[in-house]
Amino acid sequence: MKPGSFFIFIFSFVLITTGAQASEQLDESEILAKRGKGVVSQTTFAARAAKIPADSRNQALRDRKRLQDVINTLLLRAQLAADAREAGYDKEQIVIDRMKLAADSELAAAWVEHYIEMQPEADFEQLAREYYEFNKSGMMSEPKIDVSHILISNEERSDDEAKALADSIVKKIRANPASFDELVLTYSEDPSSTGNKGKFYKVKKGDMVSAFEEVAFALENGEISEPVKTEYGYHIIRLDAHVPSTQMSFEEVKEPIMANERKRHGDRIKRDYLSSLSALDVEMTKEALEEMVRRQYGEDYVESQDGSDKTE
Repeated sequence: MKPGSFFIFIFSFVLITTGAQASEQLDESEILAKRGKGVVSQTTFAARAAKIPADSRNQALRDRKRLQDVINTLLLRAQLAADAREAGYDKEQIVIDRMKLAADSELAAAWVEHYIEMQPEADFEQLAREYYEFNKSGMMSEPKIDVSHILISNEERSDDEAKALADSIVKKIRANPASFDELVLTYSEDPSSTGNKGKFYKVKKGDMVSAFEEVAFALENGEISEPVKTEYGYHIIRLDAHVPSTQMSFEEVKEPIMANERKRHGDRIKRDYLSSLSALDVEMTKEALEEMVRRQYGEDYVESQDGSDKTE
């Protein structure tokens, strides 16, 4: 997304969803979006955004589709809640109790996150180093390849014409394999070929489109493929070298290991805290339990159980 386009998108989206009227309850500057009776305020959006993990929040909110989904979901909930309040449904006791239950749930979740943040941090780099020393034999880089290619595009010619041209180039290469690099400069329509002469170094799986890399990784050193079709046209691929896996240094893997250690540290704090609370004695009288059963199942059920107890 180009600089500034993110904010242009936000502005355009709000114009579409707010309509002309501002909410009577909120200052206009506090309204992010409005649709029908539903209003999403800046503070409501901030509260929802805070539920996205901090390490992925910025990326998530810069994703146009994800952002639009979040705002639409908040708007729909706000519209439903507005209808409920207009109908007086928010005054029903069961609804009041459910809203308190939801509030307690949100408060508990937020408190646990805060509690973890307030605890002393561990030496995550040292923990990561210890983990690395114990597990480094299994920390190998992905196999990679050095590869060259000639791309014949099918954008401005028919697919049959592109395939025919690619086949004719393969014949020239078969007759003189040493001509491959020269033919890259003559025929390749990959925009990057003028700078890299069709060569890509240390390519790992996932870097290229699947059809390309499936063929490329299966080639032997120096082997040249038949034309391979992808969404870009036809590729003639030469495998220049297999780059074997190597053991990665601590610096190469430090950041992901530290992130994992940080998560494990937080999980340990949370687990110990919740365990300490769960270990406390539960206070519940027989009378309270019977009252719960009476409210949930009705008086007839309680009496039937009393009768069966007497029979036994």
